[in-house]
Amino acid sequence: MPALDNLTRAAEVSLTVARRAGSLALSAARQVAGVALDHRSKSRSHPSSSASPPASGGPQSASAPPSAPPRTAEPVPTPAAAEPAPVQAVADHVDREAVVVAESADPGAADGAGAQIRIAEPWKGYGKLTAKEINDRLATESPASLAVARLYEAAHRNRVTVLKEIDRRLAAAGS
Repeated sequence: MPALDNLTRAAEVSLTVARRAGSLALSAARQVAGVALDHRSKSRSHPSSSASPPASGGPQSASAPPSAPPRTAEPVPTPAAAEPAPVQAVADHVDREAVVVAESADPGAADGAGAQIRIAEPWKGYGKLTAKEINDRLATESPASLAVARLYEAAHRNRVTVLKEIDRRLAAAGS
């Protein structure tokens, strides 16, 4: 079934592309997060001018001894777990093939997707007849019955002698 093989291959390619696109998006998100965390840790370790100590007439100066230096904000240490993980290069994971972890399918999935066509025997007992017996019977059949017989034979046993006889009789009926 070449159509099913093509459909399966198209699905595999689509899944591979989607997985690779997801990996690329994840890599980009890691890089952005790493830059954001780096920026955040730098801004915490270097206080801005708006975080300067209060003026000498403020409430802290009244409670602090006159010889104590003004209080400054200390940098907040960042925990080791918050540091960004090293980002893999995109080329490291793009060229790898997919690894099958598990396979599963619904019952009947091996038969193929979509509708199924079943062709009934053109007459009762057709499947048990020999090619000679079928050819003898074809002489009395209508063109419609010959077409059904041809379809059934091509789909099941595909006997050349029967198919040639049906084609000969259909051609004779058409002229």
